[in-house]
Amino acid sequence: RLPAGGFFLWLEVGDGERAAVDLWRHGGLKVLPGAYMSAATPDGHNPGTPYIRVALVHDAGLVETALGRLADILTNRKSF
Repeated sequence: RLPAGGFFLWLEVGDGERAAVDLWRHGGLKVLPGAYMSAATPDGHNPGTPYIRVALVHDAGLVETALGRLADILTNRKSF
């Protein structure tokens, strides 16, 4: 099913790749590390590294549930 529309939420999480792994492993949530959506500058810095991209494309109830899980995991992930 194709949604009628969607919205992408970009969150600064420090290490986007680690956050994406934590969210998948501990919450079954798929997000994209920001570094996968950007290119490194000539000095090797990737401006997307500290971010994750969250697609908000499902119905409101599912998005609300998923964002609650996401917030809980990101808040408590230092203990992983």
